[in-house]
Amino acid sequence: MNNRRISIIFCGGCNPRINRGQIAAQVQNMLMESGYQVGYNSLDVDFVIYISGCTAGCALKYNHSKLPAAVIAASSIDAVTIDEAKLVTEVTKRVRGYFE
Repeated sequence: MNNRRISIIFCGGCNPRINRGQIAAQVQNMLMESGYQVGYNSLDVDFVIYISGCTAGCALKYNHSKLPAAVIAASSIDAVTIDEAKLVTEVTKRVRGYFE
């Protein structure tokens, strides 16, 4: 088990186009199975996953830090549109890739 800490931070959810809670739970499960510590709404971590339900990206906009991060905004990750069904797999790859 590694001791790398990941935080998931949400937007306010005013205009969701994706199921933020479901995506977060799936990402959390995948990362925890790989030994990562995953929590919510903390910036005292090694990596942050910002999840916004629409393209406005409020999760990052109102919680910005200089920590390494991946930003989900609707069906995009780091401003690159991808198939919504691949969001969980892709963001998990980005977290793992950062630490490798």
